[in-house]
Amino acid sequence: AQQFFQLVGASASECDTIPGRQCMASCFFLLKQFDDVLIYLKSVKPYSYNDPIFNYNFGIAQAACEQYKEAEESLLLVTNERYRSEYTYLSWLARCFIMNGKPRDAWELYLKMESNSLSFNMLILIANDCYKVGEFFY
Repeated sequence: AQQFFQLVGASASECDTIPGRQCMASCFFLLKQFDDVLIYLKSVKPYSYNDPIFNYNFGIAQAACEQYKEAEESLLLVTNERYRSEYTYLSWLARCFIMNGKPRDAWELYLKMESNSLSFNMLILIANDCYKVGEFFY
């Protein structure tokens, strides 16, 4: 998939179009080169601001680059309930909350989850990130 995204995104006819830039962002996303992802997504942000998929991907890329304040803002713009209930979304949002000094909000996300292996993974993520930034609940 990464090669096909690169093929389309780098082609002369698509490289300066919104779909072409989105393809390059997807290519770099799959390569986990999130600084490069942000370059391409920032260039199309004015045209994709209300798109929940765009905000989801933009928020994750920002968080992966430790831009937690901006990532939180982008993730909170996701309006699609299906996306908002995915573990990936919830875990990145929880991490952003913790890194932005709002561990209580991360805890509230955890409390709303059903008890299963994913909620246990969320609990571990919250515990580790809170420890990392010195946020303790006594």
